[in-house]
This record gives sequence, C-alpha cells and structure tokens, in this order.
Amino acid sequence: MRTVIIDGDVVVYKVAEAVADSFEVKTEEQDDYIYRNIGWASKSQAQEVLDNMINDICNDCKAEKVCICLSDMNSNFRKSLNPSYKSNRRAIKPILYEYLRKYMFEAGYKVYERPSLEADDVIGILATSTKIIKGDKVVWSLDKDFKTIPCKFHRASIKGDDESKIISEAEADWWFMYQTLIGDSVDGYSGCKGIGDKTARKILGGVGEHSLSEMWQSVIDTYKSKGFAEDEALLNARMARILRAEDYDFKKKEVKLWQI
Repeated sequence: MRTVIIDGDVVVYKVAEAVADSFEVKTEEQDDYIYRNIGWASKSQAQEVLDNMINDICNDCKAEKVCICLSDMNSNFRKSLNPSYKSNRRAIKPILYEYLRKYMFEAGYKVYERPSLEADDVIGILATSTKIIKGDKVVWSLDKDFKTIPCKFHRASIKGDDESKIISEAEADWWFMYQTLIGDSVDGYSGCKGIGDKTARKILGGVGEHSLSEMWQSVIDTYKSKGFAEDEALLNARMARILRAEDYDFKKKEVKLWQI
C-alpha cells in the first residue's frame, strides 16, 4: 500500500488562489492610502476544488492513502537563527487560506503540523522515517526544492511536464551542499557570496564522488577562502537543510540543528 505525502502549503495556496480568481479584485488609491477589496469567495467551491485536487494527486501517484503536511503559522526555527530568512515573503495570505487549512483537519484528512517546522521539514521527516508511515511512500509537490530529501518524489507541473524520480541519499546530500554554497535569495540566505552554479559544481564534483563529510570540508574551505568564518557556512547549511528524521528529537519535539 502506498501513501502520498502531500505538500499542503502548495495545495492550500493553489486552491485559495483558484477560487479567488473568479472574483473581482478592486484596488483604490487615495492620497497616501491604498484600499484593496478582495470580495467574496465560496467555501463550498473551495472544498470541492481541494477534495478533487487531492483525489487527482492520489491517482497520479497511484496511492491509496494520503497525509498532508502544513507549516506552523506561528513560529519558524530558521527565523530564530536568521531573522532575514524569508523576510521578503508577502505577509498577506490568499482569501480562504486559513479556512482551507482548518477544513483539511475537519474533513478527516491525516494532517501533520508541528511547532516551528515548515511543511518541507515535516515532509522530510515523514519521508525518511521508517517508523511513522509504514510501507511504500511518495512525496508530492509543485515545488522543486525537495532534491535534498532522499525519497520517491513526484513533482506535478502546471505545464504538464510532471516528473517522478527516486532521489538517493548521495544525491540528496550533494544538493544539500550545493544549496549551502549558492544560497537562496528568495528564502533570504545568501550562501557563499561569489559562488554560483558552475563554481559550486566544480567544488563538489559529481554526485557520489565524495562523501558528505568530504563535501562539507570543501564547503568550509570555500567560505574561508572568501573571508567567512566556519560559523557562516554552518548557518547557511542549517537554512538549506530540509529536515530528515535524524534531525528531529521526537520525544522533546525539537529540532536537532544539523552538524557533521
């Protein structure tokens, strides 16, 4: 029996935006103020769209069971380490965003949401744990940022170029170190300044060519060559790492910050 682990943040955003798009958005400006009237949106329509989307995901992934992962809306452990993390993301959520989150629980879906964790982290923990979800499992998302999780992965695409692949631990570790080097401006961490795609690939070599500890030493050496301390490399690594089961203390319900 296969379980699909769904990126619930993506589902909620897509459904909320799809339903809201059918309503007029009116913006008015007056002096120093802007007023935005987002109108009305149908809860029943949103429920139907969400249920159909989850059903389609199950069919696409050939899964009989489903679990949905959501981000904690109140806290984020990365922001406590780096205040600039995702500081440029818009604070305004789509209409029906909070309602759809509640609906997932009320409708009886198996939903995982954990304090201070993003949906990505919850997905990573579930995908790499051998105890929580038994049997075959596959991760589903529209996002491309799951290369650092060793798992079966299905990425749906609006363009229709869906992708299904198995990400090995060696590949996941490589992408983790790659992301630590180049950073992510969208998420608000810089990586090692001056290091781009080509240089990062040259530093790390091919997938499986070097162990994680060897790649990590190369990352540290690169940061130092650019005038940064090892702590800067470690901070970027902790921003880049999507949590795996080994990175979470299940008894204390706390993140175990990554280190070699």
